[in-house]
Amino acid sequence: MPKFSSTKLHWLADTPTSALFDDIYFSIEDGLAETKHVFHDSNQLTERFAAVDTFTIGETGFGTGLNFLATWKLFREQAPASAKLHFVSVEKYPIALDDLTQALALWPELSMFSEQLIVQYPSPSPGFHQLFFDDGRITLTLMLGDAVDCYRQLDAQVDAWFLDGFTPAKNPEMWCPELFQQIGRLSKPETTFSTFTCAGVVKRGMRDVGFTVKKVTGFGRKREMFVGTFTADKPDQHPPESPAWARLPLKHSGEKTAIVIGAGIAGCSTAHSLAKRGWKVTVVDRHPQIAAEGSGNHQGALYAKLPIEPIPTSRIHLSGYLYSSHFLSQYLSDRSDIWSPCGLLQLAAHEKEQAKHQKLAESGNYPDSVVRYVEQQEASEIAGTTVSNSGLYFPEAGWVSPPLLCQWLCEHPNITVMTDTQITRLVRDDHQWHCFTQNDQPLTAAICIIASAADSVAFEQTSYLPVQNIRGQVSITNEHSGLPELNTVLCSEGYISPTQQGRYCFGATFELKDPLTDIRESGHQHNLTKITNMAPDLGDALTQYHVNHPLSGRVGFRCASPDKLPIVGPAPVYDGFIKDYARLRHDAKSVIETVPQHYPGLFVNLAHGSKGLISCPISGEVIAAMLENEPLPLEKELIDKLIPARFIIKNLIRRAI
Repeated sequence: MPKFSSTKLHWLADTPTSALFDDIYFSIEDGLAETKHVFHDSNQLTERFAAVDTFTIGETGFGTGLNFLATWKLFREQAPASAKLHFVSVEKYPIALDDLTQALALWPELSMFSEQLIVQYPSPSPGFHQLFFDDGRITLTLMLGDAVDCYRQLDAQVDAWFLDGFTPAKNPEMWCPELFQQIGRLSKPETTFSTFTCAGVVKRGMRDVGFTVKKVTGFGRKREMFVGTFTADKPDQHPPESPAWARLPLKHSGEKTAIVIGAGIAGCSTAHSLAKRGWKVTVVDRHPQIAAEGSGNHQGALYAKLPIEPIPTSRIHLSGYLYSSHFLSQYLSDRSDIWSPCGLLQLAAHEKEQAKHQKLAESGNYPDSVVRYVEQQEASEIAGTTVSNSGLYFPEAGWVSPPLLCQWLCEHPNITVMTDTQITRLVRDDHQWHCFTQNDQPLTAAICIIASAADSVAFEQTSYLPVQNIRGQVSITNEHSGLPELNTVLCSEGYISPTQQGRYCFGATFELKDPLTDIRESGHQHNLTKITNMAPDLGDALTQYHVNHPLSGRVGFRCASPDKLPIVGPAPVYDGFIKDYARLRHDAKSVIETVPQHYPGLFVNLAHGSKGLISCPISGEVIAAMLENEPLPLEKELIDKLIPARFIIKNLIRRAI
């Protein structure tokens, strides 16, 4: 992934300008009136908003966010209360938060909208950033990076295009044939576009990909501008880089009912994502209470372990971390029992790791607002206790209580929770899934999502999934009177969080092929040693505490996949994939255009390992977006790394099946 850069604004009186492109961000005469004329009126948005259920806008050049805010305001005024707006925009050179604040202060009539954007404005980290407003009625997918690269990875259908950004004469790199090709790919019959420019490159580019183009009166000093409508036969929708086997099912068109099997973070997150979109969801779990297995620890650390150079796996984890921290801060800022944004120190365990941390900080791949390097002394000051080494500091990280988070997620009025209920088999009939309980009683819904970790292999439809359980024991104090205070989460070869309700929770062991749930003294000693290695004073105090006050503990099982990534997406028909893509056994590069076979309405969300706090919430959004045909919250190449079918394809290529 290329290095990412942000930009600072220069100001010409009250008008922000780009030094890089020597161009203005909006009209000197009246930027808001320009938005209305060029983008709202020219795309007939007032009339179209009044008659929509969902509407998707694609924009080139987010800039100050003025177009987004003005469109949000118009949508709120004109669209039905149940309608939803998806606004997708791209920005290669995001402006700093202070400049954004100054620029948007010019429009007091938008203050109620701009204040919310300012609060949620993401760190300048490349990739997709999905933000929600008006209780999910408005979704902004802000893609930070090159316009062609980002739109190439978008899976969506756009209703109207705002072709904005700096003028083609000053920014020819963006206004290129490859961008127009992506605009055409993401459009459908009757998709419209408008743009402030009437440059020939735009006229030719849009005509070449299937738009009619005509000149109309421009705004202010610009005498003319282009508008148009997509009229070509619709090409295939999937991104050209995405193989045929990774194509996703069509939008769900039946009743919005779903059964989610498993009430851990994965299942509860998926249920919540569906419920807020109007789905009626039943969450089923075999235990007497929710979050009874891997999601049952009192506290978990929220952060992403990052490599020096981003790779697909780390990009997924970083996107999930940013999404989760943002989601928690937006919705649970007043629930200190669930979420504490106290920051996190990832301490180096040895000199080699210390050198990696320094290189990561010097790489320029991650902004300081996401992670920065701190020497041992500063790390100790942040922690409030002496730590043994330098490390990486994640200022927006912290700890989460998984059981309380699951409980909160399921409090949505569209969610019903059924405990003490085990689903033993799944049958599809009459466009419905019948999920049979241990008493052979069916629960019925249009959609079924399996989120039952390693128990997923008990179902015929997902029995092939290569998942494994990893035992982990955490140690817990009953109270912390006399123990040193801790101000932030510490992670290295173990982890410990600041106290919750007066108790320290720390760990954890990592044991393969061990199904037993007993609490072991050897596990406590393992955990105490890891804390002492990170923070000697705190570790010694906890060790002495254990002498006088025996530690309690908890055992849970992490469900993991062979490639250490979650398994998220539509459930493939195993025999159908083997038949349709058998040629891969003999030629791994063979291009097979066969449409993949999936079980209608069956999805999975599992194998999050020890990273469920950063991967489950965004995975719930991925599944909901697939069902609703919304813009996906991750790049398509990353989605391809998550879908269950990947294991069948890998095994065919390896000739293992």
